[in-house]
Amino acid sequence: MAKAPDAGGTSGRKIGRGGSSLSRRAFIGVSVVGLGGVAFRRFSRAEGSGGIEKETKVVIVRNAGAISEGKVNATAAENMVHGAISLLTGKHDETLAWKTLFSAKEKVAIKVNTRHPPVIADREVVNGIVKGLKSAGIDENRIIIYDLTDEELEKAGYVLNDSSKGVRCHASRDYREMKAGPVTVRLSTVLTDEADAIVNVPAFRHHVIAGVTVSMKNHLGSVRNPRQLHRDSCMYVADLNALDPIRKKTRLIVVSAIRGQCGGGPSYRPVFAWEYAGLIAGTDPVAVDTVAANELEAQRHKKGIEGPIRPPVKHILRAAEMGLGTGDLAKINVV
Repeated sequence: MAKAPDAGGTSGRKIGRGGSSLSRRAFIGVSVVGLGGVAFRRFSRAEGSGGIEKETKVVIVRNAGAISEGKVNATAAENMVHGAISLLTGKHDETLAWKTLFSAKEKVAIKVNTRHPPVIADREVVNGIVKGLKSAGIDENRIIIYDLTDEELEKAGYVLNDSSKGVRCHASRDYREMKAGPVTVRLSTVLTDEADAIVNVPAFRHHVIAGVTVSMKNHLGSVRNPRQLHRDSCMYVADLNALDPIRKKTRLIVVSAIRGQCGGGPSYRPVFAWEYAGLIAGTDPVAVDTVAANELEAQRHKKGIEGPIRPPVKHILRAAEMGLGTGDLAKINVV
């Protein structure tokens, strides 16, 4: 992933708790490979790419059995996580795959999205990620699942824990003031002070202000004052993700796309929701969000909503321009 210029570093004062659109591109050479009920959709080359292997890889894994009658199948979700990490790292062995991305000595923060159920970061997906981290030798008490509020975490089925035993799970307690472009944000000390690495587990939704809300916008739950970042169609979400604690520590993104919502978001609108039954994973947040936005746009077209996503997705375009990752589908290897 391309390096971004420094945008604030990790310094900051500790604060108490207190238009253009993304274009679709045609992919050629599509095949589906089944493995234990998991479907891997392989795009062997993008239009005009000449079949050259891309450096930026984004993995899509789908399993029709991941959800039934509104309930997520925990085993299927776990298998999809394993399949995604295996494809992403090229390692079939679970331990080797996770060790490719994480060290046993690290403390890992998992940023979930528990707002606006049921299109959220599903607990069953996160459980699969926790299992993978533990397989890499990471002690479970060095894993911190967090979001903006305890109430929303509990409502989504997460078990709160701030003890010295077991996987920790709680809302951010303290914050550090930092500058994200023109916006002063209060960033969680889980990121600035505690975590060595981040796993970003966003929801898969349309957003009436930002166009889409996937991995980069998921970090509005990492700040105490998220409303400040809704200005200018949320374009400064890119600047938030350029801050060192997020940019340098993000190791993995796993979009919990078992359910998706292609319009009317972020609040739940059943008419726009559907069972995508999949995960979208990668290490480049711009590339992951670009692919996810493309999938949301495709679903909008299936529903008869013409044209690109509205409103325009400014924060992804800005992030690509800042060098935070790859925002051109023709340069992303989608597997």
